[in-house]
Amino acid sequence: MRTHQQFISELNKLINFYKSSLYAYDQTDYFLYQWRKKKDNLIELDIEVNPPTFYKSKLKGVVSENQKNLAEIVFVRFVSALEVFLIDQIREIFISHKEPFKKENIILEFRQSDLLSIKSTADIYNLVISKELRRLSSGGFNEIVKYYNKTLKIDIANIYPGFKIMEEYHQRRHLLVHRLGKTDQFYRDKYNYQGHNITVENFYLENCFEDFKKFSEEILEQVKNRSKENFSTQKNNKKPEAKCQIEVEFTKKTTPIFESNYEFWAGDALCMFNNIFDRKVFHSAEKPTFYLSGTAMQILAYTAIVETEIKRSKIKAIIVSKISNQNSNKPILLDKHLIEKIRLKLPEQPWQKNQHKRTAKELGLSNVIVSKAITELIKNGTFKSQRGGKILGE
Repeated sequence: MRTHQQFISELNKLINFYKSSLYAYDQTDYFLYQWRKKKDNLIELDIEVNPPTFYKSKLKGVVSENQKNLAEIVFVRFVSALEVFLIDQIREIFISHKEPFKKENIILEFRQSDLLSIKSTADIYNLVISKELRRLSSGGFNEIVKYYNKTLKIDIANIYPGFKIMEEYHQRRHLLVHRLGKTDQFYRDKYNYQGHNITVENFYLENCFEDFKKFSEEILEQVKNRSKENFSTQKNNKKPEAKCQIEVEFTKKTTPIFESNYEFWAGDALCMFNNIFDRKVFHSAEKPTFYLSGTAMQILAYTAIVETEIKRSKIKAIIVSKISNQNSNKPILLDKHLIEKIRLKLPEQPWQKNQHKRTAKELGLSNVIVSKAITELIKNGTFKSQRGGKILGE
């Protein structure tokens, strides 16, 4: 994933910077030593050195103040990079998987002006994840661990090198940033540390580098495994009320109806194409097949729009839709467009027995929906009542 690649790249840049700086210090010390010992020879070669007052050569076998500060700065950046990775990883998961973020206990409030200014669902998604991560960023490593465990079902506390070591890295970073390396009683008791000052030695920094790499790689692997399960703890067996398959051939004319933010009315409810879109499969470059699902009203309203675009020669398309009977006990809401669509499919009266079933099959609707539409058409006088294949009253 992109965030992991960026994190590893950042670690490598930091460790290369650290090693390059140490190398530069060593070379400078060696050169200054040669200057002191062979000053006359170097002057003959037109080499003259005026060491700056701020530079102090380190004693052999002793870590200089500059080297110590360098290690501390790089270490602090290490830990910050890890936290950025852990939070950005959540954002990256959110882009492709919304399931773990559907929390019943979180209520978001928006001003009406802000809500009506939103141009796409992407704006809403951005507001949701930004609020989620803002709370997390201020909570520290322990809160991130809890979040991964509770929301993503990934127990990062048990990932190598283990929670205790990872927590100590963060505690040390805290002391270096906020107390200039002075330990407090909490740190001394928890980690059995006797000193009153703490720093970052070379071996400690190198261990941290390796630990963070392995830690991030294991997290990445677990994220991939959870992605295959769509981050679900249980399968959602609820079937959509209606499904639709539309094989499209685009012409030179353009149409906005397949854009994710395309808005349309389904009965008296505003809907977006993204609400019913499941996936798109390309059989050829110009002939994608769209797979849609949603409520019966949403699918019927949208297919009516597609048929209009076909009539306007904007596209060529084959529509196959299916309305489930599983929700037949729910009240059925019919709009004028659906009723008109059914009317046009009905033959002249008198109809044969079970005509509603034949019409339902042709339109991909349930028998109940067509039967209710016929009742409405009889009520408004479009058709006459009939029984047993005969019109009543004739």
